[in-house]
Amino acid sequence: MKIVINGISGKMGSFLFKNLLENQEIDVVAGISRQKLDLGIPIFNSFQGCLDQVQFDTLVDFSNYPDCLDVVKLAIISNKNVVSGTTGYKRYDGQHLNILAQKHHVGVIISPNYSVLTKELEEFLLQVQKILPNIEIVEEHGIHKKDKPSGTAKYFGKLLNLENSKIHSLRLPGILANHHIIFADEEQSFTLTHKINSRQAFITGIEHAIIEATNNKTIKIMI
Repeated sequence: MKIVINGISGKMGSFLFKNLLENQEIDVVAGISRQKLDLGIPIFNSFQGCLDQVQFDTLVDFSNYPDCLDVVKLAIISNKNVVSGTTGYKRYDGQHLNILAQKHHVGVIISPNYSVLTKELEEFLLQVQKILPNIEIVEEHGIHKKDKPSGTAKYFGKLLNLENSKIHSLRLPGILANHHIIFADEEQSFTLTHKINSRQAFITGIEHAIIEATNNKTIKIMI
């Protein structure tokens, strides 16, 4: 399957490109970036230019919100599948993209975190909530992450029906991505911590999402 990476010069986009060079199923045929890059593939400064000149199956987006919205929408209405890990989407964005994906019969997977968001983890958190109903979330990221709280923290907050005041954000140097979910009652507390030590933790999930969106036309928008 052939993919285009929007944001190929960014931290996640460039890391993904290097990892996919060894993948026999997924072929990166072009990238979108405002920077001039020499990666051995065509690099376009606009998605429309890429659409006009390159044949591909799926757009993989690791860029910035809200700039990503126009690109993702154009991909969908051009009958391209989409996998996006950009954070900052609003709930109404998800609703609109879901409608577009169904209308154009394409796969769209949007997730704030491709390492941990599994059905089994969601079920576990909901079970703990029944026992320890008082919950706070603390998310930690590096100083260059713009959106607060993180997309992962917002997703957990939505899952557990928490008010925004129960989600706390820290931006510190030397941190990639950490999330702590603290459950408590008057007698005890339980903390679930997930730490990302390398972006490699995301690669398997992204590869799986690309295959799901491209081959199975899966629509899974986790906003």
